[in-house]
Amino acid sequence: MQGAQIHEIVIIGAGRLATHLGVAFYKHGLNVVQVYNRTPERGIRLAEKIGAAFTDKIREIESTADLYILAVSDSTIEELAHKLQLDNKLVVHTSGTVEIDILAPISKNTGVFYPVQTFTNNRRVDFRGIPLCIEANSAASEELLTELAKKLSQHVYSLASDKRRLLHLGAVFASNFTNFMYAVSEELLLSGEIPFNLLEPLIIQTVRNINHGNLIQSQTGPAVRGDMKVLETHRALLSGHPDYLEIYNLITQNIIKHKSLHGKL
Repeated sequence: MQGAQIHEIVIIGAGRLATHLGVAFYKHGLNVVQVYNRTPERGIRLAEKIGAAFTDKIREIESTADLYILAVSDSTIEELAHKLQLDNKLVVHTSGTVEIDILAPISKNTGVFYPVQTFTNNRRVDFRGIPLCIEANSAASEELLTELAKKLSQHVYSLASDKRRLLHLGAVFASNFTNFMYAVSEELLLSGEIPFNLLEPLIIQTVRNINHGNLIQSQTGPAVRGDMKVLETHRALLSGHPDYLEIYNLITQNIIKHKSLHGKL
């Protein structure tokens, strides 16, 4: 398949990831010929934004494109696997956890195109800095997906399903859980009429510490110091928030346990 390229793309889905991918393809001169989405409003909006046709009917999905991207929820991937028939066309999903084999009923040529990033509405992202993880069921398809990914990102990786699932788990801890902690912190501060932006320099410095040595050695706070007085003060402040107190205690216990087992943090 040397010299082969992906020229025409169909995006299935019109959510946050589908929209960001579609816009990125469009800006890099890649031709998204069609958008499919069950909800016309969102699908039409994306299609108009990137100069593509739109359909909300599976039977009307274009059959001659070079690549079909299922940028949908994990449960919808499985649903579409029993409805789509695309013969030998290259079909990929964008999930961090779903096996590549789920696409086998759709086509003989399948793959994964997984961006390691969180996507929100109305917030631009620069794909050049986003890791794109590629998997395919053939060397030829992997080459095609890699070349496509390199047009968007400077960080392209070939990753099998088992490693991709582990990466996704790490991403949940690093991003989803961390964002929830920010939300909890904001709620607690606002209850005392304290602006959350007072913590922004701390958050920024914590992120910067990622690039400086062993992460666990950067751990600070009362748990690693064994400061029981501060820990009890915090627990008292959380007495009216039993769910948050449970989270606080669990994380604190794990920090203390790690220090006890390894002698340091």
